[in-house]
Amino acid sequence: MGSHRSGTGSRGVARWLIAAVIAVILVIVVIVAMVWLSGRSAQQGKDAAAQCVRGDLQVRVAAAPAMVGPLQRIADSFNSSGTVSSDYCAKITVAGVDSPVALEALSGTWDRKLGDVPSLWVPESSVWTARLAARKPAEVSGQPSSIASSPVLLAVRGSAQKSFDGARWLDLPAKQSDLKVALPTGADGDGTYLAAQSIAAAVARTAGAPLSEDAAKGPLVTGTLARWKSGAPKSSGTLAALDSLTVPGETNAVPVTEQQLYSYARGRDGASPVGVYPGGPTASATYPGLVLERDDLDEAHHRAAADFVAFATKGENAKPLADAGFRVPGQPTPAKTPAVEFGTVEPLAPAANPATIALADTLNR
Repeated sequence: MGSHRSGTGSRGVARWLIAAVIAVILVIVVIVAMVWLSGRSAQQGKDAAAQCVRGDLQVRVAAAPAMVGPLQRIADSFNSSGTVSSDYCAKITVAGVDSPVALEALSGTWDRKLGDVPSLWVPESSVWTARLAARKPAEVSGQPSSIASSPVLLAVRGSAQKSFDGARWLDLPAKQSDLKVALPTGADGDGTYLAAQSIAAAVARTAGAPLSEDAAKGPLVTGTLARWKSGAPKSSGTLAALDSLTVPGETNAVPVTEQQLYSYARGRDGASPVGVYPGGPTASATYPGLVLERDDLDEAHHRAAADFVAFATKGENAKPLADAGFRVPGQPTPAKTPAVEFGTVEPLAPAANPATIALADTLNR
């Protein structure tokens, strides 16, 4: 009889099939490893950036004195936000420098007595940035961005308030002998320059459009401003003029920014001048943030300064400025006070740099 294969035996799996399965598994393992390593590398890059691989970068801001407090609070938030600029953790400090002093220092050699060279300048208005652009255009990096604004108004002696009922910018120069508006032009005199822009636009009948250089230098505007200035009561400065409005004296009013009057009136229990908003298109202090291009600053300073401006004007970050009485988009103004209404004003288109300078020169002659 023939023999038979044992019933407990089995046919073996083909070796080529086993090899194919192993190869597929190896390919999958390699792909998974590559994806993991790639993600890990990307995360390490992000972690390195978040850790400021180039360390801290000290960035100084020179600002109008009224801006120092709120800007420093914003800077503190920026410094703790983990914002990275050019692989640095920028550390912003804000110093108050009167705009005429800053202009002279930036136009020439920066005086180290004023502190470190600033990467960002925030004066009261475009009067100052326009002058720097005219003197040293290479030092100005693009167009400055407004960090906040504050319209010009008249701070008026309480007893003289009725004399200013229905006042318009257009009428002020002709009524100067009766109204007695002081026109200080010192370090804190931006209100005077802004009032001059409002009057010049009304006299030149720009209908709210930007005042041209030709109009600013024309005899109608220059003659009007010269007469307005010649009839003004003497004043050593805006603060002195505001003080004079709280005691008997010759001066009845002084042009100031809304924020200046708001700050001045705080804590005075009503013993303060009253804000009057003359009719017609009204100029505003724009507090331009100007990133400075200087040989003693590098690209990292420029980037950090620009990042700070973007941070300071974004959403809730700007709240300290609004709380201080500045107008900031997206933030409510403070509540109405006996001195300042924070009313609606008709905005005046900012004059071009040459026109701004021409008006200021007329008032300083």
